[in-house]
Amino acid sequence: MKRREFIKRVVIGGAGTAAAASALYVLPREKTRKKNNYNVLFIIADDLKPQLGCYGETQMVTPHIDRLASQGMVFERSYCQQALCAPSRASLLTGLRPDSTGIYDLNNPVQDKLPNHITLPAYFKQNGYETVSIGKIFHHHNDSPGAWSKPPYFIKGAEYVTAEGLRLVDENRKLNPTLKWAFGAPFEMADAPDNMYKDGKLTDYALKEMAGLKEKPFFLCVGYQKPHLPFVAPKKYWDLYDPAKIKLPANPFPPAKAPSYSLLDSQELRSFLGIPKEPGRPVPDDMARRLIHGYYACVSFLDAQVGRLMHQLETLHLKENTIVVFWGDNGWKLGTHGSWCKHSNFEDDTRVPLIVSVPGMKTAGKHTNALVESVDIYPTLCELCGLDLPAQPIEGTGFVPLLDNPNLEWKKAAFSQYPRGYLDKIDSLLMGYAMRTNQYRYVEWRKFKTGQLLERELYDHQTDPGENVNVIADPKYAAAIKELEQVMKPNASGGKKPFREKVS
Repeated sequence: MKRREFIKRVVIGGAGTAAAASALYVLPREKTRKKNNYNVLFIIADDLKPQLGCYGETQMVTPHIDRLASQGMVFERSYCQQALCAPSRASLLTGLRPDSTGIYDLNNPVQDKLPNHITLPAYFKQNGYETVSIGKIFHHHNDSPGAWSKPPYFIKGAEYVTAEGLRLVDENRKLNPTLKWAFGAPFEMADAPDNMYKDGKLTDYALKEMAGLKEKPFFLCVGYQKPHLPFVAPKKYWDLYDPAKIKLPANPFPPAKAPSYSLLDSQELRSFLGIPKEPGRPVPDDMARRLIHGYYACVSFLDAQVGRLMHQLETLHLKENTIVVFWGDNGWKLGTHGSWCKHSNFEDDTRVPLIVSVPGMKTAGKHTNALVESVDIYPTLCELCGLDLPAQPIEGTGFVPLLDNPNLEWKKAAFSQYPRGYLDKIDSLLMGYAMRTNQYRYVEWRKFKTGQLLERELYDHQTDPGENVNVIADPKYAAAIKELEQVMKPNASGGKKPFREKVS
């Protein structure tokens, strides 16, 4: 498809990229819409997989998010565009996929790559909303300052609050002077109130800010750091879980027959004290259980903050006119496939929690299995708030009809991607393009510069939900692979196709 035709279809036709164009349902574009002046409370969690009670994780203590789920719709199969915070957030806030934003790592703010693209908060600001950023929304604190009605608010200071925790930071800095960020232990528990830690302080500020947002519609974004490493949280949240009942993953091994570069070696975790530094060396079982325990504690700590926000909405009588979106920027591996953190194309990395609550919705408490993507949230919020989309490329597909009927046939696939190599060495750079359908996860590894196909992966979720065996060479999947290739083809284009051109 020619670049000009591609943009025309995106802006005029109502479909996003070829991923959206291949959807089973495409939302028609209305010519005029009446603004309904809903407020928007957008809550973002960092590195949160769907590790929540409302997603069937019965061991989790998440009553407040579960209550929000009972008031909204839970998207069981929501996928980010890249399992890394900066690219994922860039896609959310622009409505564009990584090959259109050009953001694949942590180094590029949206404003540098797309200076003329109207981001989601900027568009709401243009339409008369008070837009407020509290915590981590864009990855970079100074990114797109014009999107907000007032300067973004951040909590500064150390992650750790105990003397021992701070001492270990100094110890790690001395042992590893080349580390870009100096962390101590991968976890900490302090017998302290919530607001001793950053996310608790963030909520304190958000509650005060919310109390002043009554004069006109607001678009309030609150971005929490947890459950991102280090797993630091008040002791009371650790005490919610019995260490003896913490289970290790059933598949602590790489997928059979997968390319060697399909996984990374838990590099983010290895920068912490007490974690083996040698590549390929597994995390000991006792440490693995403590890490999982810490992750659970941080999820419950986050849950308490969500509860405080929702209570404030009710206290201020804002709930009946406020859309609430709860979203995680990427998934996280807790030892599955012998790996930790994110940075790959597997289900654990790319599947993210998404809950949308709209005042008066008749499907409150329902779940949908429809495939949706983070790029879909931009057009969805515009539709819910009665705003026409801006005259610029938007590659997501609004999913408002799903909020009325969660069983509608929807997209054939959701797309993610992840690079391997160095972005400044384009001749050797690889890009893994992943596609999740109802039954399969299909991945193509291509040379980024030329688009040359190198390796492929196929996981059958009907027989292998843990994605433990790459069956791409199994002849019984030949027909399915041909169909998957055709759906993937426009979305794994390498460096010469329209997706790589700068959109501005």
